[in-house]
Amino acid sequence: MPKKHRLPVRGTTTDGLAVAVSEVELGYLTQLAGWSDFDQIADVVLRKQALTLPIDCRSSSRRGLTTVWRIAPDRVLIRSDTLLSFETVEQLVALELSHSRVCVRLNGAGAASLLSRVVPLDFSEAAFPVGRFAQTAIHHVGVLIDRTGPDEFDVLMPTTFGVSLQGFIAEHLCGSG
Repeated sequence: MPKKHRLPVRGTTTDGLAVAVSEVELGYLTQLAGWSDFDQIADVVLRKQALTLPIDCRSSSRRGLTTVWRIAPDRVLIRSDTLLSFETVEQLVALELSHSRVCVRLNGAGAASLLSRVVPLDFSEAAFPVGRFAQTAIHHVGVLIDRTGPDEFDVLMPTTFGVSLQGFIAEHLCGSG
């Protein structure tokens, strides 16, 4: 029977590197979606909030505690500490998604190594620098992984899978519990 883990959890990877896994406050999560001319319309709307549209679906743009991820050619996801109000534009839809995700932070010298054990991606700083993100899956559940610091990653996961994915990640640590 699997062990139950309550966050925060501290441990080491099999190569002896320390990692802390904790749930952190997500804040507000807003999705903007559009159709034709999305780049131009979204850019205007984001600039009114002093934000910029990311150049691709791997790089984020940040201003203070606000992060913008381009999650599709016609869609962005915005994480902020305050609720942002987007003007109504006929070609753009804003959707508040704060209750649909939880945020788990992996912090420490072993964070990249731990993530590499549960996700088939290269999380080395050369391949996945600060400001880079990926939409992938952990244990068949879609997640967004954002490198927020040299030894820090935020993992946004569906609320309904939060407890099971947190346990799955913690199981890959030595000395956790």
